[in-house]
Amino acid sequence: MLNMTKILTMTGKAIVVICMFFAACHSGTAQYKQPAFCEITPSWDKISVNTGPVPEDPARIFFITNRPYTPEGVEGELFPNDIAEYRKVSYLIATCDGTKWQLTSVPDFSAGMEEINDGRDILLFVEGHGKTLPMAINRAFQVQERYNVALVVFDWPSKNSNFNKSLSRVRRCGDNFYNLLLQIRDYRFSAMNETQAFSIICHSLGNYFISNYVVCGDHQYLQEPFIDNIVLNSSAIRTKEHGVVLSQVRIANRIYITSNKNDFVLRGAHLLTSGKMLGNLVIKPLATNAQYVNFTDVAGREHSYYFGYHPFEYENPAYFYFYNTAVHGKKVNLQDTVLFKPRETGDGYDVRDVKR
Repeated sequence: MLNMTKILTMTGKAIVVICMFFAACHSGTAQYKQPAFCEITPSWDKISVNTGPVPEDPARIFFITNRPYTPEGVEGELFPNDIAEYRKVSYLIATCDGTKWQLTSVPDFSAGMEEINDGRDILLFVEGHGKTLPMAINRAFQVQERYNVALVVFDWPSKNSNFNKSLSRVRRCGDNFYNLLLQIRDYRFSAMNETQAFSIICHSLGNYFISNYVVCGDHQYLQEPFIDNIVLNSSAIRTKEHGVVLSQVRIANRIYITSNKNDFVLRGAHLLTSGKMLGNLVIKPLATNAQYVNFTDVAGREHSYYFGYHPFEYENPAYFYFYNTAVHGKKVNLQDTVLFKPRETGDGYDVRDVKR
């Protein structure tokens, strides 16, 4: 029989080793904490419609959606994956108090902007394929938390059975997006102060709203800039002839196009559409009004690396610098040789593999 003193000594050492292991793991990812309620995708039973004034919650996001409102929806789904009759738009303020989300209707765009415009820079966020409204709420909250912006979300019914159906729905929702651009233009010149920026980030298939805006001819009516930056992030649009199309976008002072050759989601989209995606491969001619930023060397096979989910987004300072600078409407210094290097192929800049 083992001596009890030896057993206790061995047990104590084991406990110390285990504690040291967990401490080391924690110290390596100290920026990650257990997600709070507002940081996870809520189920529909945690989302309700508020008929009173907009709550004074710190998490406040302006949603513009053309999904139909169904108060008696199946399994409590208030805004299902469909396009509202006559493409009617709902203006909603989404708020989170730590235990539930509430959606408060406001009468129009100006009223919604009044609820969120607290003097911070403003960002329009357009998500891609495969999102329910709760999923869009979750991602929007993460973006707002990471970059400290007043957030506007253009939400559209993208949770579809296949990628091509989502492409079709972008085209059907194009008028809603164009009308939103007109509202932003008017608001920018009438209600924002001179120190504020208004930028746009489109992710994945959300970028198709920008290219479709040109292809359908709406771009010819907006020839003066009123947006500071547009970030075309992990673009699920065809790379062939993209330069000709995007060169006609005149609404922004600067356009940034990101890519990752190994993005596995866009490789799948390539197979589904028989066309290579801009977020995977940049094919010349380039857009004359854009800067290209290539994350291939640092992003692995990932598709989404802009909202603070992956450890490498914290380990490499280029991530936060690039996205934070861009969404706040400032010019990204791509001549910073610590973070970026010109591509030998002449199609933009590579993000360097650097650590803090």
